[in-house]
Amino acid sequence: MGGHLDSWDLGTGATDDGAGVAIAFGAARLIAGLPQHPGRTIRVVLFGAEEMDFSGAAYAKAHEEEAGKIALAAEADFGARNVLSIQLPPGAAGSDFSRALQRTIAPLGAVFDSRPALFGGDDVRGLQKAGVPVAALRQDGLDYFDTHHTADDTLDKIDPKQLDQAVAVWSVFTYLAAASDADFRSLAPPPK
Repeated sequence: MGGHLDSWDLGTGATDDGAGVAIAFGAARLIAGLPQHPGRTIRVVLFGAEEMDFSGAAYAKAHEEEAGKIALAAEADFGARNVLSIQLPPGAAGSDFSRALQRTIAPLGAVFDSRPALFGGDDVRGLQKAGVPVAALRQDGLDYFDTHHTADDTLDKIDPKQLDQAVAVWSVFTYLAAASDADFRSLAPPPK
């Protein structure tokens, strides 16, 4: 999971994408503090220069030999508002993993979206092209584009309660994926 560090014009990059970095680190911190760690490794990646597609492509190239071992990739890059829904890789909608995810995120105010995740974010696009399954955690974008790429993209636009909910949903999703033995590649239907 990851986010990217950059800003635009005179803004600080708080919503694009400091919030995504905070979500990824917040989820990792919560999971690290649990008494039982999941069986899979959780990797937090801070990408840079997302608008130029530099670091995401460089990361995929540097880790191309590991692509077959990466279970799942996702990126937080839509501000700090609540996560409303989660989409999983194709074929995962009816899995035990999706049912456990549905039960766990519902009390947090998020729902499972049975449509497959076709895009996990710009920074993980290179991994996806290399065959890594992606998930999409869809956030409320009500006012995202009011500050996106403007001088108004500053920390005072972040609602701490909504950021907390996003961190909670990402934490649950990430922990369950890392604790699961689901093979998201094998769940995908064969190509037609």
